[in-house]
Amino acid sequence: MSVSPTGHHVLQAPLGPVWRDANIRSGPSLDSPVLRVVPPDAAVGYTAEVWSSGDEVVEDQHPDGVITSSVWFRLSGGGWSSAVNFEPVTVTGLLAHAVGITPRQPGDSA
Repeated sequence: MSVSPTGHHVLQAPLGPVWRDANIRSGPSLDSPVLRVVPPDAAVGYTAEVWSSGDEVVEDQHPDGVITSSVWFRLSGGGWSSAVNFEPVTVTGLLAHAVGITPRQPGDSA
């Protein structure tokens, strides 16, 4: 993996589909404007061009638990998306320890 001139880490890799509605932003920050919102669709996969550290995002709606990550992907179609928008197993397969997931406890609701 190499580092681009902008300091982002080059990563040409398939991310798969988003698992729930995802905001695609102009940069790796929650303060960056939203360019578009993409719905979950198993037939639509996304590919990363680069990854970068950015704002930490906590997503508590995943069926397996709470996902936390400060990794953001610049998508080949344009824009940035937090790693929490993609399945944790896929993201961890690409970048070990890129996401943390706290499993749901019995009685927790998704």
